[in-house]
Amino acid sequence: MKKLNLLILVFATIFIACNKDDDTSKEETSNLIGVWELTYRKENNNTSPNTLDNCEKTSTIEFKSDNTYTEKTFVEISSNCVSDGEFAGSWLESGNQLTLNFIENGENTINTSKFNILNDELTLTFDEITEKYKKK
Repeated sequence: MKKLNLLILVFATIFIACNKDDDTSKEETSNLIGVWELTYRKENNNTSPNTLDNCEKTSTIEFKSDNTYTEKTFVEISSNCVSDGEFAGSWLESGNQLTLNFIENGENTINTSKFNILNDELTLTFDEITEKYKKK
Protein backbone atom coordinates (compact mmCIF):
# COMPACT_ATOMS: atom_id res chain seq x y z
CA MET A 1 0.00 0.00 0.00
CA LYS A 2 2.91 2.34 0.78
CA LYS A 3 4.32 1.74 -2.71
CA LEU A 4 0.96 2.63 -4.29
CA ASN A 5 0.72 5.86 -2.29
CA LEU A 6 4.29 6.74 -3.21
CA LEU A 7 3.58 6.03 -6.89
CA ILE A 8 0.46 8.21 -6.82
CA LEU A 9 2.43 11.00 -5.15
CA VAL A 10 5.18 10.81 -7.78
CA PHE A 11 2.66 10.91 -10.68
CA ALA A 12 0.76 13.79 -9.05
CA THR A 13 3.99 15.76 -8.62
CA ILE A 14 5.01 15.17 -12.24
CA PHE A 15 1.52 16.12 -13.48
CA ILE A 16 1.47 19.37 -11.47
CA ALA A 17 5.02 20.29 -12.52
CA CYS A 18 4.23 19.73 -16.21
CA ASN A 19 1.07 21.87 -16.08
CA LYS A 20 2.61 24.83 -14.24
CA ASP A 21 2.54 28.03 -16.31
CA ASP A 22 5.88 29.66 -16.77
CA ASP A 23 5.49 33.45 -17.03
CA THR A 24 8.78 33.74 -18.91
CA SER A 25 7.40 31.70 -21.82
CA LYS A 26 4.63 34.21 -22.64
CA GLU A 27 5.23 36.18 -25.81
CA GLU A 28 5.64 39.93 -25.56
CA THR A 29 3.17 42.06 -27.44
CA SER A 30 4.85 44.36 -29.94
CA ASN A 31 4.63 48.13 -29.46
CA LEU A 32 3.84 48.31 -33.18
CA ILE A 33 0.34 46.91 -32.74
CA GLY A 34 -2.31 49.55 -33.32
CA VAL A 35 -3.30 52.24 -35.82
CA TRP A 36 -0.71 54.87 -36.76
CA GLU A 37 -1.47 58.11 -38.64
CA LEU A 38 1.10 59.69 -40.98
CA THR A 39 2.57 62.99 -39.72
CA TYR A 40 5.83 63.38 -41.67
CA ARG A 41 7.52 62.20 -44.86
CA LYS A 42 10.97 63.02 -46.22
CA GLU A 43 12.98 61.69 -49.12
CA ASN A 44 16.32 60.67 -47.61
CA ASN A 45 18.38 62.36 -50.35
CA ASN A 46 16.49 65.66 -49.88
CA THR A 47 17.57 68.07 -47.13
CA SER A 48 14.11 69.57 -46.59
CA PRO A 49 11.09 67.50 -45.59
CA ASN A 50 8.10 67.20 -47.87
CA THR A 51 5.10 69.15 -46.66
CA LEU A 52 2.11 66.89 -46.10
CA ASP A 53 -1.33 68.37 -46.67
CA ASN A 54 -4.24 67.58 -44.34
CA CYS A 55 -5.48 64.88 -46.70
CA GLU A 56 -2.15 63.02 -46.77
CA LYS A 57 -2.08 63.18 -42.96
CA THR A 58 -5.16 60.94 -42.88
CA SER A 59 -3.05 58.09 -44.31
CA THR A 60 -2.71 55.25 -41.81
CA ILE A 61 -0.92 52.00 -41.20
CA GLU A 62 -2.40 49.41 -38.85
CA PHE A 63 -0.34 46.59 -37.39
CA LYS A 64 -2.37 43.67 -36.00
CA SER A 65 -1.34 41.08 -33.42
CA ASP A 66 -1.62 38.26 -35.99
CA ASN A 67 1.32 39.87 -37.87
CA THR A 68 -0.84 41.29 -40.65
CA TYR A 69 -1.04 44.96 -41.52
CA THR A 70 -3.08 47.35 -43.66
CA GLU A 71 -1.81 50.63 -45.08
CA LYS A 72 -4.23 53.21 -46.48
CA THR A 73 -2.92 56.27 -48.32
CA PHE A 74 -4.77 59.41 -49.37
CA VAL A 75 -4.01 62.35 -51.70
CA GLU A 76 -5.74 65.58 -52.56
CA ILE A 77 -6.99 65.85 -56.15
CA SER A 78 -8.97 68.91 -57.24
CA SER A 79 -9.64 69.85 -53.59
CA ASN A 80 -10.97 66.35 -52.84
CA CYS A 81 -9.30 63.89 -50.51
CA VAL A 82 -9.28 60.54 -52.31
CA SER A 83 -7.79 57.13 -51.67
CA ASP A 84 -4.40 56.63 -53.28
CA GLY A 85 -4.32 52.93 -52.48
CA GLU A 86 -4.56 50.26 -49.87
CA PHE A 87 -1.95 47.62 -49.17
CA ALA A 88 -2.41 44.59 -46.97
CA GLY A 89 0.18 42.05 -46.07
CA SER A 90 2.24 40.62 -43.27
CA TRP A 91 4.89 42.13 -41.02
CA LEU A 92 7.84 40.79 -39.09
CA GLU A 93 9.77 42.61 -36.38
CA SER A 94 13.37 41.69 -35.62
CA GLY A 95 15.24 44.03 -33.30
CA ASN A 96 14.90 47.48 -34.87
CA GLN A 97 14.17 46.08 -38.34
CA LEU A 98 10.67 45.82 -39.78
CA THR A 99 9.90 43.68 -42.83
CA LEU A 100 6.66 44.31 -44.73
CA ASN A 101 5.49 41.67 -47.21
CA PHE A 102 2.61 42.52 -49.59
CA ILE A 103 1.32 42.04 -53.13
CA GLU A 104 1.77 45.02 -55.49
CA ASN A 105 0.69 44.85 -59.12
CA GLY A 106 0.30 41.10 -58.81
CA GLU A 107 3.83 40.54 -57.50
CA ASN A 108 5.09 39.72 -54.03
CA THR A 109 6.93 42.75 -52.63
CA ILE A 110 9.13 42.96 -49.56
CA ASN A 111 10.07 46.29 -47.98
CA THR A 112 12.52 46.44 -45.12
CA SER A 113 12.99 49.44 -42.86
CA LYS A 114 14.60 50.45 -39.62
CA PHE A 115 12.02 51.49 -37.06
CA ASN A 116 11.92 53.30 -33.77
CA ILE A 117 9.06 54.08 -31.37
CA LEU A 118 9.46 57.00 -28.98
CA ASN A 119 6.62 58.78 -27.14
CA ASP A 120 3.90 57.18 -29.31
CA GLU A 121 5.73 58.26 -32.48
CA LEU A 122 6.77 55.58 -34.98
CA THR A 123 9.64 56.36 -37.35
CA LEU A 124 10.15 54.13 -40.39
CA THR A 125 13.38 54.63 -42.32
CA PHE A 126 13.45 52.91 -45.71
CA ASP A 127 16.32 53.22 -48.24
CA GLU A 128 14.75 56.22 -50.00
CA ILE A 129 12.25 57.68 -47.56
CA THR A 130 11.63 58.37 -43.87
CA GLU A 131 8.10 58.48 -42.50
CA LYS A 132 6.78 59.31 -39.05
CA TYR A 133 3.45 58.25 -37.61
CA LYS A 134 1.55 59.16 -34.45
CA LYS A 135 -0.42 56.44 -32.64
CA LYS A 136 -4.18 57.01 -32.91
